[in-house]
Amino acid sequence: MFDVDGTLSPPRQQMTSQFSDFFFNWMTDKKVYLVSGSDISKLRQQVPDNILNKTSGIFASSGNSFYINGNELQYSKSFSPTRELLDYLNDHLNHKSKYKLRFGSHIESRPGMINFSVVGRNANKEQRNDYHLWDMQNKERDQIAKHIRDNFPSIEAVLGGEISIDIYPKGNDKSQVLEYIDADSYVFFGDKMKPGGNDHSLAKELEQKTNFSLYGVTDFENTWKILKSIYSEVDCNNKGCESCECR
Repeated sequence: MFDVDGTLSPPRQQMTSQFSDFFFNWMTDKKVYLVSGSDISKLRQQVPDNILNKTSGIFASSGNSFYINGNELQYSKSFSPTRELLDYLNDHLNHKSKYKLRFGSHIESRPGMINFSVVGRNANKEQRNDYHLWDMQNKERDQIAKHIRDNFPSIEAVLGGEISIDIYPKGNDKSQVLEYIDADSYVFFGDKMKPGGNDHSLAKELEQKTNFSLYGVTDFENTWKILKSIYSEVDCNNKGCESCECR
């Protein structure tokens, strides 16, 4: 199981061609699921079709929608935020935030959740990076998420990507994907596994399993390095591979 933003690709960017070629070959003979906070349209912008079609399944919007064979929808959940929650988000955006740059698309509806960003999802790469660096110093997203958790008991709010917060009913997080994956062992790669991150719920649930591995990564290159090690030690040495990239 793989997160996408910050795990298989730079946030909101395409997988690199070299890594996607490697990953496509690495997937062979494995059950691979994508588990992302992004909706399916954004995943299609970031992940090549040949990889999407080769997965065993795609859990988009933190598992609130599920696809097989790349584009066959199996289910999709809904969420209607209360007026009180929307008023809080808009008040913070328009009056309370100390970060004043705005680039549009601040409250985005997705299956089973909403995504909130002060700087806005229309920000370009440089503008996103500027906000991310500012937020690392000022912890604005942490404060917003905590306020939501403290004041809306039925709602969960966690950090997603570099600039936003994922907001959904409690239980509609990434851990729900385990209801649909039955395996003898589980491996999960994600960059937001610490408490408050949108990978944490799945990582915590996997810790209840008897056979699991968790890889908290820093970026897609970190993921690549780990996969090369797994590929080399398991596939290449045991199967006599002579041409794979890990050599």
